[in-house]
Amino acid sequence: MGTSVHVGIMEDGSEVAVKRILLQSSEEAAENEKKILSLIETKKSPFIVSYRNFLKDATFMYLIVDLCEETLKEHVESKTIEHLRQYGPRMIKEILRGLEFLHDQGILHRDLKPLNVLVDIEGHMRLADFGISRVLNEDETTVQTDGKGTEGWMPVEVIESRNQRKKGRFKKKSDVQVAGMIAFYILTKGVHPFGSALYNRMMNILNGNPVNLGILNKDLEAKMFVHLLIRHNITDRPYAFEALAHSFMVQ
Repeated sequence: MGTSVHVGIMEDGSEVAVKRILLQSSEEAAENEKKILSLIETKKSPFIVSYRNFLKDATFMYLIVDLCEETLKEHVESKTIEHLRQYGPRMIKEILRGLEFLHDQGILHRDLKPLNVLVDIEGHMRLADFGISRVLNEDETTVQTDGKGTEGWMPVEVIESRNQRKKGRFKKKSDVQVAGMIAFYILTKGVHPFGSALYNRMMNILNGNPVNLGILNKDLEAKMFVHLLIRHNITDRPYAFEALAHSFMVQ
């Protein structure tokens, strides 16, 4: 894939993560991630991975960021369902606060998924990996862009543009739909609301058919919260700041 992550030690003795990116295969994504991280460094958020430095040679770019304990995927797999139901709302809130911070800066993440949410040493969520993120120009609400992202973790708008082989419209609420998928993933210990098999999942997202939503029938408030975020019609979804005001987030 051209990208690997290693543990490094700074001169002050602190451990860091060194993301090594092969320029030949991922130079555009590497430069874009550098741009995004440089932009948000001026107003740090505790829910966004913090970078330390950028280095570059003829072959690789090195992004040096604070070391985190694990990915959200690893965290969910290692915890019991009881733990996730108890602490899940706090985890989801931190993801949405990170997303709210990005959106306030006019940044669209565009590749949210459990592997791109990191868990720091204190157990807090941090959004990471901004290789395909985009910055909205002033007064813009939408970017016209190719249908990129990770299959199975794409909003319906991106899947539609991919199927039509044309540029699609990506908005802040496109990120929110995927945040809703991740919320469900946390609360159900790794289940995706739109199904397990990748092809079926993509079709279910496209058709607005969250086949697994009933798993949350015993917690109707959680179910209603997730259902709101993953709504098929983008205008029916909340912004991140509105999702944070939902009763499930303020209990």
